[in-house]
Amino acid sequence: MRLTKYLRIWYKTFALELSSDLAYKWNFIIKCFAIMFVDFIGPLIAILIYSSSSGIPGWTFEQFIFFTGTFTLIFGLNHFFFVSFPIRVISNVRNGDFDQFLLKPFNTLLYMTFSAWDLDGIAEVLVGAGLIIWALPQLGITFAFWNVFWYIILILFGLLFQYSIMVMISAISFLVVKSWGLFDLFWGFTKFARYPLNIFGVSAQFIFTFLFPVAISAHYPALALMNGATAWGLLKIILPVLGFFGFSLLLWHFAMRNYSSAGG
Repeated sequence: MRLTKYLRIWYKTFALELSSDLAYKWNFIIKCFAIMFVDFIGPLIAILIYSSSSGIPGWTFEQFIFFTGTFTLIFGLNHFFFVSFPIRVISNVRNGDFDQFLLKPFNTLLYMTFSAWDLDGIAEVLVGAGLIIWALPQLGITFAFWNVFWYIILILFGLLFQYSIMVMISAISFLVVKSWGLFDLFWGFTKFARYPLNIFGVSAQFIFTFLFPVAISAHYPALALMNGATAWGLLKIILPVLGFFGFSLLLWHFAMRNYSSAGG
């Protein structure tokens, strides 16, 4: 029953966001085309790399396009579902308007999560899905059911990692009031997820798998589909993400306890 309540919030805020964007159709269309153009720069660079060199070690051109599509899809889903969440929190805390959310008869974190939409993310999702659809037949392999299953599961965990980052940025905004710089830091770190993990050194691989598990955003889902995965391999990928998510929730609750409302 409680989940149904939040799903209704999700639906109603989506309808409002959709009507707001469609009120200026050409603005929305131009934004989507601009985002799609930027997202296609990666594959274009890949064409240049593979046409002028041996390419990324251990990855064929088709595999790398599949990798890029997975990355774009996960970040597009994050953009679509969650990016508006920390933006709203930071803006409202900065302006002293966040108290209105505390007075609502909902869990504040869930309410902010389920009422966050950004339809611009649709463009990224479409580009990611398009790259994946193009690359799959080119890979020339037969996909086992469990490979596909774990690919989908790891995409969801990649999205959970992205959500954890949004929660952390939102939580820190209660402590430092203005935390826009954290977005720049986060997008800077995501550059490491744009390339397969095996091109980095052992130390970086450890960091991006266990401490800041950004490799879940493309590398591990792509490998699970193409090469399969063992139970231990999946466990060592999933547990750091769950730990990161748990830490983000602890930080959120700590920040909420130390939040001083607009009234002081």
